[in-house]
Amino acid sequence: MDQYFPIIKIRGTAEERGWQHGSLLKERIHRTLEFYQKQFLIPVEDIMRISGQFRDSTKAFRADLFLEIETLAKAAEVDPLWIYALNGRTELLNLNPMECTTLAFKEEWLMGQNWDWDMELEELAVILDIETETGHRIITMTEPGMIGKIGMNNHGVGVCLNFMSIENFQPEGIPLHVLLRAVLESESLTEARSVITSNLTGKVCNLLISDNNGRVEDFEIAGNEFFSLPVNDLFVHTNHFLTKVDYDLKLFPNSTGRFRRASELLKDVSEPSIDAMKMILKDRGDENAPICRKKFSHPWLTDDTSITVTTIIMDLKNLQLHITRGNPFDNPFSVFSLRPDVHPPAVSDQAVPTDKRKTSSAA
Repeated sequence: MDQYFPIIKIRGTAEERGWQHGSLLKERIHRTLEFYQKQFLIPVEDIMRISGQFRDSTKAFRADLFLEIETLAKAAEVDPLWIYALNGRTELLNLNPMECTTLAFKEEWLMGQNWDWDMELEELAVILDIETETGHRIITMTEPGMIGKIGMNNHGVGVCLNFMSIENFQPEGIPLHVLLRAVLESESLTEARSVITSNLTGKVCNLLISDNNGRVEDFEIAGNEFFSLPVNDLFVHTNHFLTKVDYDLKLFPNSTGRFRRASELLKDVSEPSIDAMKMILKDRGDENAPICRKKFSHPWLTDDTSITVTTIIMDLKNLQLHITRGNPFDNPFSVFSLRPDVHPPAVSDQAVPTDKRKTSSAA
């Protein structure tokens, strides 16, 4: 497997973007769907019912994103309801979460995270380089069929995501990955905040959002409840609520363990920087709850195939995204720039032969 994520360039109108996404990633979309159909632990008829509601909510929310998804599904030859299920995969899973450590260095305008999930996604995930007809540009690491995830835009707005869980959760409203795409189309933290607070229904997650004016805010969402956390200079969030605590924290040993370890490491950071953030996200000092995990890092779960799929760091001041495919011990960081005067859009911090760099034609 190549060391670098495929880079899929998507340009134009909503219909054009959807067709490019669906046709270029058709095979990957089918494989991603097969993966999640095994992960969803509810009957297919319930998934289709919920996805129908996702579809209606998306159409009412943003007609252009609705058209993009509908065209994507047509190009990929997939029932559109399954594409809405992919974009609502977080709501449909609602598992005991054991993934993702998120950091912010506020004064340095840096944010980043590990995305920990099943090892199969290391091969399937891609980078979408999206440009709308208005010139708005986004770079997002996402899963095939999902129109937005972790990433940043050319206005310097970046978003990180932590999976979380609550009891008696009912998925509804706009699928989370559609909401993430809308956040990535925001031109400021203020606009992103408005998008989130207007569309809370049926979502559980943590979103860390920053812009290139040095503003940062953390949002914990629990169904229809919304909690905003102040972000000091050095900030960490994992997969349990830091505000709404109505469950036994002992149920989240991995999340609380990573939170404690990262908090300890932050105390030792004398000069916040990209390198300092990389070192924390690479840490495996707690063997039972490593911040960076290789395969089968949870020995008490015999069927666990979780790994650190990617490490992402966003430099919002300089409009750069640093990313690895796989864990950062064994894989180099590539650096993507959203500055209009920087070409090509991707370079690496290690020498990369041009024939290894994947573009949309190789997807």
